[in-house]
Amino acid sequence: MNNLASILRTLTFFSLATAALPVLASNVAHQMVSDAARAYVLAQVSGQTGSAASIEVDVSPIDERIQVPQCAAPLDASASSNSLSQANVTVRVSCADTGWFLYVMARVRQMQPVVVTSVPLSPGTLLDRDQLEVVNLEINQLRGTTYTAIDELVGVRVKRRLRAGQPLVPSQLCFVCKGDNVVINASVGGLQIQASGVAEQDGNLGDNIMVKNTSSNKNIDARVISSSEVSVNI
Repeated sequence: MNNLASILRTLTFFSLATAALPVLASNVAHQMVSDAARAYVLAQVSGQTGSAASIEVDVSPIDERIQVPQCAAPLDASASSNSLSQANVTVRVSCADTGWFLYVMARVRQMQPVVVTSVPLSPGTLLDRDQLEVVNLEINQLRGTTYTAIDELVGVRVKRRLRAGQPLVPSQLCFVCKGDNVVINASVGGLQIQASGVAEQDGNLGDNIMVKNTSSNKNIDARVISSSEVSVNI
């Protein structure tokens, strides 16, 4: 109720303060206000994040009943630091030339490229490029670690049923699955040695799992380096 009253007071002030000023066509003026708010928020938020994520800013449509006066100077935009830390930002757009101002709402979305399934998948499926695609998703909708490159997932096995469009996360996959044949890579005295083995556990990239050396029949602790290889330190 207090918010509604505040908005009504702002609209009333804006209407009274601008009644005697020349106005632009509503669609043009509203677009100018929206553009000023969007550019300001984008610049402020991009500087704060310092990440590789892309930023999208959507400004809510301005009430069509509001007529925006002409402004000889470039429009100014501002927002509090607290508001800029939120997903929904209240932006004050003003004209220094004539003194009018207007509040608009902007929604900030931080987007990140994510590998998702392009088709439904069943447990045990080996992933290939035709089953995957990269899309931009809002970061706050993501849960856990995701992948950004299709190539790193080709040949990886699906552990559970997945729907089309679902972001892939490590818990759904095994780069090396229990029972898989793998190549064991070892470095001894500067020499590279390879041996055949069988995975005793599921593992994702970088995980340490138990692998049975088929030549010696001994279990060794090895690190998963691809969907078909592990490495050991000797």
